[in-house]
Amino acid sequence: MNMNFDVNKIFQNRLASSMGLDKYQYIMKKVREINVSSDAEFQKTFNGFYIVRRNETWRKTYYGFFEQAKSETPTFTEIIKYMYETTGNIEPSFSSKMLATLCPEKPIWDRYVIQNLNMKLSGKTSQEKLENAIALYADLEKWYADFLKTDKAKECILVFDQTLPDYSGISDIKKMDSILWSIR
Repeated sequence: MNMNFDVNKIFQNRLASSMGLDKYQYIMKKVREINVSSDAEFQKTFNGFYIVRRNETWRKTYYGFFEQAKSETPTFTEIIKYMYETTGNIEPSFSSKMLATLCPEKPIWDRYVIQNLNMKLSGKTSQEKLENAIALYADLEKWYADFLKTDKAKECILVFDQTLPDYSGISDIKKMDSILWSIR
């Protein structure tokens, strides 16, 4: 056996794969190159990476709006309201994932991240939940903006970049998201 291998590269690739960063880079590269409403490979990768388990009608609505949104750069509020009005579902997580794919400096609403930040969606009615989701996302954006100024964030980003140099080009918010997502 040839023992000429780069152990750092092996560990980087394994760690990146376990965090889904290879899929993330594919998504970020392809989103502007293809029609997301009709590209089955993109949708399959996005669905797998973000664990989209919704029916075909929902996915058609989501990816149709996603494609349209590429030229408009919508806000979180516009996306979540559109999804609510067209599907009847309050989708903060998938709304944020669409937004963060179009605007990598935006945070992702992930149940583990929300949980790790001690945030919780509340509301008795759909309208209350929708309004609270919008407010909570604003809180999430503020938390990231404040946290990214701290020494701890700088340390996390430095270690991320040193450990995963092939992924150092992703946004600082995505780096922190990957770290917070990994804390379960």
